[in-house]
Order: sequence, then C-alpha cells, then structure tokens
Amino acid sequence: MGVLSVKKLALVGAASVVMAAGCGEENPAECQSFADCGGETPWCSPEATCEALPMGHQIGVGDGSPGSVDLVTVYTTEREMELTDLAFNPIEENELWLVRREFESDEPCEEGNATAAGCAALEGSVAVIWDVGSAEQQVYTETDPNAWHFMRRPPALAFGDNGFWATVGEARTANYMDGAVDFMGPVLWSADLEVFGVQPPGLNGSHFDMLHHAPYGMGIAHEVDNVYWVFNGELGSIDRTDFAMDHGAGQDYHGDGEVLRYVPGQVKRVENVPSHMQLDKETNLLYVADTGNARIVRLDITAGEQGSPISEPNFDGLEIFHHMEGVELEEVVAPGLLEAPSGLALYEGVIFVSDQATGKLHAFSLEGEHLRELDTGLGAGALAGVEVSPVDGNLYFVHQSEGKLYRVDVIL
Repeated sequence: MGVLSVKKLALVGAASVVMAAGCGEENPAECQSFADCGGETPWCSPEATCEALPMGHQIGVGDGSPGSVDLVTVYTTEREMELTDLAFNPIEENELWLVRREFESDEPCEEGNATAAGCAALEGSVAVIWDVGSAEQQVYTETDPNAWHFMRRPPALAFGDNGFWATVGEARTANYMDGAVDFMGPVLWSADLEVFGVQPPGLNGSHFDMLHHAPYGMGIAHEVDNVYWVFNGELGSIDRTDFAMDHGAGQDYHGDGEVLRYVPGQVKRVENVPSHMQLDKETNLLYVADTGNARIVRLDITAGEQGSPISEPNFDGLEIFHHMEGVELEEVVAPGLLEAPSGLALYEGVIFVSDQATGKLHAFSLEGEHLRELDTGLGAGALAGVEVSPVDGNLYFVHQSEGKLYRVDVIL
C-alpha cells in the first residue's frame, strides 16, 4: 500500500517514459499490489494489471469506503465556526483562501433591537493559508471592518485572474434584519492583504464594489475581468453580474454595473447548504450544483438574447438590468444519485461534487457519467466546498459544521 500526492505520481510517470522507451511492451504488467507497479501505470487495478490512474482518482481508487483514502486535517478554525468554501489564488503559488462564517444566532439584529451577539453572528471572515499542507504552512485570518454588511454569512467565493475575488451572502438584506427591502448581492474584494481588511479613512470597509440584486446568494463563479455568475437563492435564478470598473476601496458608486438574469425559478436553494458553481472557460458552460433539485445542471453562457427589464427594484441604478430569453438549463446529473449537492469543482475533465446530505464525494465526467464516489464517513451536514490543488494535485474539501479543511490522500 502507498500514499502519494497526484503530482508526485505524475513526476514518477514522466521519469518512467525515458526508461521505458524502446521496450516495445504492449500488454499491461500483472500485479498483486501497488509495489508491483510504477511509472505511468502506478495503479494495481481490480483486474490485477498495472494501469494509469483512472479519471476521478483524486477521491480514491479503492472501494469508496472511508478507509480507502487517508483524510488529512490541514486546518481547523481557532474557535467554533463554519467553513463554507475554498479557492486557490491563481496569481500566487500555493495560496489558499477560505471563507468562514459564524453559526446562526437567536439573538436579534434589528433596528432598535440590535444585540452585539446577534449582529456579530452575521459577520464573515477569511483564512489565507500559505504553503498549504507543508511543514512551512502559515495561516492568516482577516475580517473586513464592515463585514456585517459586505461579507454577511458568505457561502461561497470565487477568484478572478486580475487580483480580485468575490463573495455572495446568504441573507435577505445586508442591513438590519427587519429592513423593509431585500438588499443583498455579490461583493468584489482585493486579494492584496495590505488592502483587504483595511478601511480607508472616512470610507466604508475595504470592499471594491457591491451590487444589491441577489438575496440569499448561494454560489458564485468567475467569467472574465470583473464579471461573475451568481446563484440567486431568493429567485431561483442564475445572474450574470458585471461589476465593470471597481469603485475603489470603501467607495459606493455602483451605477456602471450590469445584471442579466437567467432561468428564474429553475434552480432551488436549500437553507444553510452552499450551491457552488464553476465555469468551464474552454467551452463556456457554467456547471451548477442545484442543491434543492438534487441535480447538477449547466448553462451555455453564450446562449440567449436580452429581454425585458427586471421588475424587482433597481437599487444600484443600472442601465442594463434585464432578463435573458431563449436560454435553457441542461441537466448533467439527474436527480436520484445526489441528495444535496453542494461543493463543485472542475478539474481535467472531471466534475467533483460534495453531497452534504450523505457525506459523500462524487466524480462525474463532463457529460454526467458517474466515475466513482467516496464515503468520507463524516456524515450529513459536513461537506461543502471542494477544490483540486494546482500544486499537489490533491482534492481538498471543507467540513462546514466543524470548521475543518481536509486533504484527500490517495491510497494505492
């Protein structure tokens, strides 16, 4: 038995190509265990032959039981709180960001009836981990000065490729909870830690933009520049949100943004369960964990045409605030296998999905073929965000209710 990172296996395989050149061997070698295999064929398959690692091997190549992989605890929050999502910063090597939020409180946070405990429970925060999983790992935590408004109960984050990232908030409003209007939506942030969390004098937090059109946001995915796709949990829609030019740290002009609303009423939120999304930028297909409908769907972001204006209040004064017509969701994984799909990540032609109802991780092809599954043994209410590391090739996921980050180490 051996436990190796996927990247290490790839390096071994690259070396073996040189050694095997000219051998002319066509039939796979027979094996009884991992020790009999190596190079480009490190896996002793059930057929007792040495094979290349199968698609979706990041969640294991055994029988899918809890003992078929090693789950390594990489990070635990310093006190009891939730972890909901994770993402690697694409412009910094091995820098992982996690969004954290407090457990819900029964204390009020209403105008004229606000308690410190009730309002503080609405604040989200981040943990940034450098050199993830190594002996040199370091952790930095930060809370925006006005996280009460701008990072309220975040279930998801997404990184752009321009030094910015964005969150959504699982809340009806970003103000006092008894406010008369639904006033919530995605927020744009800087990934510069000398900027994030530092409020400019006389201004409002460290955010760089916010649009207030998507109450109960449950997932978010980056497209290009400052364009993000949002799972609008209140209306059951997928909203294309363009922040356009950011307004600078702590400022408040939002009028240059754009919102296009897709497929209202066709996706469904489940309270306190993130619904994550990711865009395949090669095919322009947006993959969505449709939690409430127990399925995985995708949307062609190039389809459709602009239709009528959105009837809900246009709080930010946007010129483009419209429905999109002629768009259909495509069902990739139909209801039946999944119960509450939550985390979702794309990696090398595989869709990785966490199911919060069962504690299982699943791997699917991009066309919905079920490749394999792993019962983590963590049970219901545990699994949320998932991500494959661009550094070590391993799959990482968060345990939402226990505030833990795990790495899946493959056992061969």
